[in-house]
Amino acid sequence: MKKYRKKIIREKAVIATYQKLLVDTNEDEIREYLNSDKDLSSNQDDFDYCFMFIISIASNIERYKAEVAKYLKPGWTLDRLSKMELAILLVGCYELLETEQSKEVIINEAVELSKKYCDSDAYKFINGLLNRIK
Repeated sequence: MKKYRKKIIREKAVIATYQKLLVDTNEDEIREYLNSDKDLSSNQDDFDYCFMFIISIASNIERYKAEVAKYLKPGWTLDRLSKMELAILLVGCYELLETEQSKEVIINEAVELSKKYCDSDAYKFINGLLNRIK
């Protein structure tokens, strides 16, 4: 799978995880969301990988939340994070714990996504927290 495709798949996973956190989407809604991307839906391997990626996170979301929570500063809870920050952290946590992707790439992509979707300084927090996992 090309680097470019992984970047798109990771971003789709963050957005789908964000939706899951907001409105508890189901598998059919996730498929519908992925099908709305013509490039992704035109490549069955990429589509299947992305769907599996998202479902793996959704199926174990409490486990990944607990892992992220372990590295929060004392007095902080997951509720204090924005849903987008949490989605990026959950995707990063999944990748760190369940894939062979290099830690540097995972963290770099999470930082880039946080710069795109979160408050201006969120990337520092996300970088620091993901760096402590694993």
